[in-house]
Amino acid sequence: MKSRDNTVAASAIRSLRVQTLLDEVPKTRIAQALGVSRPTVAKYLKADDMSLDMFLSIADIVGVDAADIIRQATEKASEEADAESK
Repeated sequence: MKSRDNTVAASAIRSLRVQTLLDEVPKTRIAQALGVSRPTVAKYLKADDMSLDMFLSIADIVGVDAADIIRQATEKASEEADAESK
């Protein structure tokens, strides 16, 4: 079973990935802004784990509020934990 922190991180990264797709932000644009290759960006967005620095950088490039994504992921994890404990 994943720890709560890992669950929150994975959920936040999935939300960032979805927002990137919804806003139609090309991975090439993100890669250029980060100074990495497009496949590297794809790898980051497919994984359920990335550094906080990378998460914040990608969120900034995409134009989303990283704190809001993390807050929503934390709330979702809390709701799931509450549901499991009942």
